[in-house]
Amino acid sequence: MNQPKNLHTVLLVKCILMAICTQHSTVFAETFSEIPDAVLAVKEIPPIKLYLDLVINSYSTQKVITVIVVDEHYYLQKSILAELEIDPNHFKTVDILSGDALKHLGINAQPEDWVQIDQQKNLKTSYSANNQQLLLTMPADWLPEQQLGKDYWYKSVPAHSGIGLLNNYDLYVYKPHNQSHSLNLFTEQRFFSPWGSLKNTGNFHSLKNTVTNKEENDYIRFDTNWQFDSEDNILTLEIGDIYSATKNSWTNSVRLGGIQLRRNFGIRPDLITYPLPQFMGQAALPSTVDLFINGLKNSTSEIQPGPYVLNNVPFINGRGEAVVVTTDAVGRQVSTTLPFYVSGDLLKPKLLDYSISIGKLRENYGIKNFDYGDLIASFDARYGVKPWLTIEGHVEGNNHIGNAGFGQVFKLYHFGVLNTSYSLSTAKQKDEMVDIDKTGHQFTAGYQYQQPHFGFNILHSRQSKNFNTIANYYTNNLLSVNSTESNIVNFHFSTKRLGTLGIGYFGIKRNNADDSDLLSLSWAPVLPKDLYGTTLSLSANRDLNQNTWNAGVQFTIPFGNTRNNLNTGYQFQENGSDSAYINYNYQMPTEGGVGFDLMHRYNENSNNYNQAQINYRNRYFNAQAGISGKDHYDQWYGLSGSLIWMKNSLYAANRLGESFSLVSTNGQANIPIRYENNLIGQTNNKGYLFVPNVTPYYGAMYSIDPLNLSSNFSTPIIERRLAAKSGAGILIDFPVKRIQGGNIYIKAENGQPLPAGAVVYQNQKNPTYVGLDGIVFIEDLEKENLLRIDLGQGQQCIAQFPAKLDQEQIITISDVVCKQEKKYEK
Repeated sequence: MNQPKNLHTVLLVKCILMAICTQHSTVFAETFSEIPDAVLAVKEIPPIKLYLDLVINSYSTQKVITVIVVDEHYYLQKSILAELEIDPNHFKTVDILSGDALKHLGINAQPEDWVQIDQQKNLKTSYSANNQQLLLTMPADWLPEQQLGKDYWYKSVPAHSGIGLLNNYDLYVYKPHNQSHSLNLFTEQRFFSPWGSLKNTGNFHSLKNTVTNKEENDYIRFDTNWQFDSEDNILTLEIGDIYSATKNSWTNSVRLGGIQLRRNFGIRPDLITYPLPQFMGQAALPSTVDLFINGLKNSTSEIQPGPYVLNNVPFINGRGEAVVVTTDAVGRQVSTTLPFYVSGDLLKPKLLDYSISIGKLRENYGIKNFDYGDLIASFDARYGVKPWLTIEGHVEGNNHIGNAGFGQVFKLYHFGVLNTSYSLSTAKQKDEMVDIDKTGHQFTAGYQYQQPHFGFNILHSRQSKNFNTIANYYTNNLLSVNSTESNIVNFHFSTKRLGTLGIGYFGIKRNNADDSDLLSLSWAPVLPKDLYGTTLSLSANRDLNQNTWNAGVQFTIPFGNTRNNLNTGYQFQENGSDSAYINYNYQMPTEGGVGFDLMHRYNENSNNYNQAQINYRNRYFNAQAGISGKDHYDQWYGLSGSLIWMKNSLYAANRLGESFSLVSTNGQANIPIRYENNLIGQTNNKGYLFVPNVTPYYGAMYSIDPLNLSSNFSTPIIERRLAAKSGAGILIDFPVKRIQGGNIYIKAENGQPLPAGAVVYQNQKNPTYVGLDGIVFIEDLEKENLLRIDLGQGQQCIAQFPAKLDQEQIITISDVVCKQEKKYEK
C-alpha cells in the first residue's frame, strides 16, 4: 500500500547525510552498518495529523476528515464513522495512541475514540498523495442501507379555505300529459371557513293536481352537519347527521345524529396507505439501478456503494413482476427478476385507521325531518401489523343490542389476499312479555387474486338465526341487511385478441323472503381497427331459481374525433318482453355550450317510446328540457346552479361541487384560465371565473394565458398550485396589473449618453440598468418619475421627468438629463 513517502524519504535522507558528514571517508563501511539505526529513528517519528478527502469504495463522501498516521498505520475517529452510519466495531480498537500524543497534535479526544483502519481482513487502505485522499475499500454490507424511491404519490400542498356562503340549487319540473304537475327543488346551504364547513341539504316538493287545482307543498330535510378536517393529524370531526361503521367491509352502516371522530386519509391524498413492495440488493461500486414493472420502466436511481432498498410505487393492484437492473461504474450489469403482490386492502405497518361515533339513530330518513330514536355508540378500527397482515375490529350497541367482531386481511405471499371475520351479537328479544337476551354470530371469508390479465374474487358470509346488528335490529323490513347467507364469485380474464370476459355468481339466502340465485356472463371483444373505435359488449344473465335467461348486446359507434356517437342495443327476455333501442348523443363541450340526446325504444309487449333532450351550460347555470312518450308526450325542465357570497360580493355560478375555486385576474376580463393544463374558460368582465369542481386537498395547477394582453400589462405570476379544503372555496389570485412601460433616453449634463451598465434605482422597485446609447426601460412609469443612477466610482446623478400614462403601447421619452450629484463614499 502507498504511504506518505515524501515525509519518510526526507527524514531518511537527512539521517544518512548526517552520518556521512560526521564520519571519515575511510570508515564508509562502518557508517553503512549504522543505517538500521536511521531506519529505527524513522519508526520513532511522532504521530502525524493529516486532513484528507475520504473515499469509500470509489465513492467520495465529500468529507475532509482528520487522519492520524502512526508507524505507517492510519487511524480515524469513531464519530466520523458514526456520521457515515458505519459500525466502528468492524475496526480494531486503538492500543498505540496516547492522550499526550493527541494533545501534542492539538486534538481534544481520548485514544478510545479512535480506531485503526488498515491491516485488517476484508479491508484495504491506501493513501493518494497527489489527490490528498484516503481510499478505503470495505465489504458492501458494512455500509448503511440506502432507501430509494418514495412512499407518497406526490408532494403535499397545504389546503386552504376562504370564508363565504354557498347555495346550490337543482330545480326539476315534470309535466305529464293530463296529470298532476310536480316541482322539486333540491338545495344545499353551506357556510365554509378555515374552521370547517356547515352544510344543510333538503328538498322542496310541490304537487299541483290538475283536476282539483290544489297544491301540496312540503320540505324534507336530508342532512345537517359541521365538519372540521385536520391535515396534520389526518383526522375529521363531524357533528350532526353522520354515518357509523365506515371502516370494515363486513359491518353495516346506520345514520345517526351525533358526533364522530375518524381517521380520514381522504384529506391527505398524497399518502400511500398500503404496503409497497420492496426490492433489495447491494452494490460494491457507485451504480445506477433501473426498475421495470411488468416490462415497463418505472424509475432510474443513482446509488452509492452498499445495500439498498427500492421503495418505488408500482401503479398496479395485484400480482406483478419487477426486474431490477444494476449497472456499476465500470459498466457491469446484474439483472434480478422479483415477483410481488400489491393490495389496497392492507394497511402499512403501524398505521391505524379508526372511527368513533355516538348519537341517536336517525329514523324515517327522507320522510320526517327530525326523527331520532335510541342512543347508539360505534367503534371501528383497522391496524397494520405487518406488511402482509392487517387486523380489524368493530364494536357497536346500546342497552338493547351489542355487537362485536374481529377480522384480518392476510396476504398469501404472491398469491392473493385472504380476509376473514367473526362477529358475536346479543340482543333483547320480546317473547311473551319477558325480556330474553339471544345471541348470534356471523362468519365471513373472502379471497382475492388479481393479475394484469386475470383475476377472481370469492366472498362467503353466513349469519346464525339470532345474529343482529344495529342495522337489521331496527330495520327488519330491509332485504339488504337481512340475508342469512351469501356467496359471491367474480372471475375475469382478458387477452389482446379476445378482449375481456367476465363470469359472476350471486347467491343470497334471506329470512322470510325470496332467495337470489343469479349467474352473470359478459364479453367485450376486441374489434378490428378498421371500425375506428367502435365498441361491442354482450351480456347474459340466468336466474337459477326461475330457470330463465335474459341477454343483451350493445354497439357504440363514435363519429371521428367529434363528440357525436351512436348507441344501439337489443335486450332479449325469455318471457317474451324483448326490446331494442337506438340513441344518438352529442356531448356538451367541457367549457360549456349545447348538447342533446335523441332515443327511440322498441318494446315487444308495450308501446314504443321516444325521448328527446337538450342541454345547455354556461358559467352561470345548467339548463335542460326534454320530452318523452309516443302519442302523448310528457315534458320536463331542469335548471341548476349556485349563488355564492364571497369576497364581500354575490356571484352566480354553475353548480359547485364539494370544493371549488374562484380565479381572479384583478379585474381584467377575457383572460384564458387553465386548470390542470385544460382550458376551462375566460374571466368575465369583472375578472372572475369559477372552477366549479376541484378535488379536495389536491394541489391543483392553475394558470393564465397572458398572450392576448397588450404590452402595457404586467403578469408577475402566471401559474399557481393550491389546494382547497373539503366543502370549501378558495381564491386563486393572479395580480394582473395595467402598467405603462417606456424607453427613456437619458444623457449626462454634457449631452453624452450615460454609460452602459450604470445601475438605475426607482423608488420601491427592483433596480435596472442603462443600455446602449443611454436607453433605460422602465416597466412601470408614474405621472412623475425620479431615477437615481449609480455611475460608479462614487458618482451618481438624478433624473426627473413626467410621463403620459394610459397608452396602449410602450412610449418613448427622449432627452432626459441626469443631473450629477457630488461624490459620495460607498
